[in-house]
Amino acid sequence: MAEFDSQIGKYQVTAHLFNYINDLSPDKQFILYKQLVKGDVNTQLFKLIIDMTEEEKIQLLEKLGEMSYEEEPIKTINIDEDESFMRENPRKTCSIPVKCKVGNQVFKSYIFDISEVGAYIETNDRFPIGQKILMALKLPSYPKAFELRGRIARSGSKGIGVRLYSLTQTQEQVIHRFIEKSH
Repeated sequence: MAEFDSQIGKYQVTAHLFNYINDLSPDKQFILYKQLVKGDVNTQLFKLIIDMTEEEKIQLLEKLGEMSYEEEPIKTINIDEDESFMRENPRKTCSIPVKCKVGNQVFKSYIFDISEVGAYIETNDRFPIGQKILMALKLPSYPKAFELRGRIARSGSKGIGVRLYSLTQTQEQVIHRFIEKSH
């Protein structure tokens, strides 16, 4: 009988936990989940997907295609009191390999658009706004590689917006010619 009472006690604790978790907001549920898996959400999701049947995987793909995701709000600051610099100047959509250095971190990526005053670089990493960045790249319209200096003006889940500064006259001209080539 004592064993039976022990089992009932375990189920009561489990039921209490289920009710408590069910009453949490989705944000708090996710925070709890991240704590339980020690922040390794991707690995846990991959494990769940591996255990799915092919039919369940197809259904998941279909559901993911139907969902509209709300992008995390991008936190920005005004470097020049006015962020309009990002849109005032003509930009060119591109895919230019770039090597970046932010603090002690070095990474390779791509510039997806560039203007005479800024660039957008794909990265999954988030960097502090205002942080200096050094970029090494080669534009197709110029035979030599060169370095650009900038500050991170935006940092989102898919990339960073960089405000360029201290451009040489040659760099300004090369970027201008590259952009004008498409307009």
